[in-house]
Amino acid sequence: MEAQSFEYGDFKYMSILSVGENKKVLGCEFHGKPIVLKCTDLSKKPNCLYELLNEVEMYRVLAKLQGVYIPELLFYGDLANGMSFVMGLSIVGTTLYHHKINTWQKKRALSALKKIHDCKVLHNDIREENILIDERGYIYLTDF
Repeated sequence: MEAQSFEYGDFKYMSILSVGENKKVLGCEFHGKPIVLKCTDLSKKPNCLYELLNEVEMYRVLAKLQGVYIPELLFYGDLANGMSFVMGLSIVGTTLYHHKINTWQKKRALSALKKIHDCKVLHNDIREENILIDERGYIYLTDF
């Protein structure tokens, strides 16, 4: 997958899912499909480009886990002629904040973490907001 260029009009912005010091996570539509859009304003935070490109690389390394234990990376690139950097991810569920998990789900979360470690990737940011649960109760880890 190669970097692409996007314009603001390419996305229909629906909701703000989270706001951090360096990036926003938005619920959007892209070509009529719901996605999660992770973005950072490079004019204000140019050093964040390295962080997001590192996350793109982690998704490449973890390609076989996408859609199973982690969201799918759908695209990445610059927005508005380099003003911002964006990553589009599949929507796989809601954060752990909204759920009480059972023993099976805990085991699945540990299995996901083991699979990630087996790919020589250290997640290093396991928190409630980085654990997602879908409508079937499946666990996904995000935010590398």
